[in-house]
Amino acid sequence: MAKHLLLTLPFPKPEPFLQRLQAVFPDWKITYLHHAVKTTEAFYKQDMHIPPEILREVTALMTMGVVPDPADAPNLRYIHFNVAGTDHVAHKPAFKDPNITITTSTGGPSIAVAEWVLGSILGLSRRLFQFKELQNAKSWGSPVPVPPPFALDGKKIGIVGYGSIGRQVARLANAFGMEVIVYNSRPRPTAEDRKDRNWCEAGAGDPDGSIPSAYFHGQSKKEVHSFLSQDLDIVVLSLPLTASTKHLIGEEELRLINAKNPAILVNVARGQVIDQNALIASLKKGAANGGLLAAALDVTDPEPLPEDSELWGLPNVFISPHISSVTQQTVARAYKIWLENLVRIEKGGEPFNIVQKAKM
Repeated sequence: MAKHLLLTLPFPKPEPFLQRLQAVFPDWKITYLHHAVKTTEAFYKQDMHIPPEILREVTALMTMGVVPDPADAPNLRYIHFNVAGTDHVAHKPAFKDPNITITTSTGGPSIAVAEWVLGSILGLSRRLFQFKELQNAKSWGSPVPVPPPFALDGKKIGIVGYGSIGRQVARLANAFGMEVIVYNSRPRPTAEDRKDRNWCEAGAGDPDGSIPSAYFHGQSKKEVHSFLSQDLDIVVLSLPLTASTKHLIGEEELRLINAKNPAILVNVARGQVIDQNALIASLKKGAANGGLLAAALDVTDPEPLPEDSELWGLPNVFISPHISSVTQQTVARAYKIWLENLVRIEKGGEPFNIVQKAKM
């Protein structure tokens, strides 16, 4: 069967990448359809008309979320997502079709997201955001801010979800002199279990899983609470959103995080991983009253965050509009992963980052 590759992405036509694809697969047909996305709502709706004649031919698809029904695309055998998460489209029929292999760009956004995490932590711990406000007001400010900033060396960071993003966060945190402990849903008792099986940029991440000083695991509240009770200074959430992780962090968990000392909470997972009302309450309490010291949120519940949300006005919160992964290099790495996967599949090998449909 002739191969027909289709790309539906919200970026300008990537001519250099398409030329490289055609050079590697000279006999394959390649179609690029620009998927215009102007708002977050439009992104999650993923509305796009694909001509029926293309759907009938397409064998492999690269997309950010436009997923055709297998009945309309009978020859479709492979879908690659230009993003790491697929929870926004996991309900689509293609995710139930045993004839369609699905992969993601896991590993591609890790460097960018980890930079955002450490940048946000530094902004909060060193009071950089407040100094920027003083600059905007043309005010010199106090040479000894209250409370005083703190350096990251010697602090303990807990990472919930030790996948590609968590591993790169650990790498950077380790370079800052922090102790790293991690939490996963399943145990990683041996060195072999701790290896990263996903795609990873050379020189990045923690391929051998050797950075953490301790591994925790489990799926019960008791096991989560044991991890959150480890006197953590910073908690980073980088886990997938599933039925079992929705509102994983609520009032009780936030109380445990801040039981010994107020902590910084960072969320680059999904907004629904946190009970947002409990988060707001903890931030309003503040460090002096047993609440969070601060939070950095690249994701909220819902998105976009409504104008009347109390989160906007809290002085100990940094919010960005789900853009921690957005860099030129991230897009280039997604293309790189897809090309590597296409070559692997053509040679009869297994691609990187296969979505395990049974877990969806």
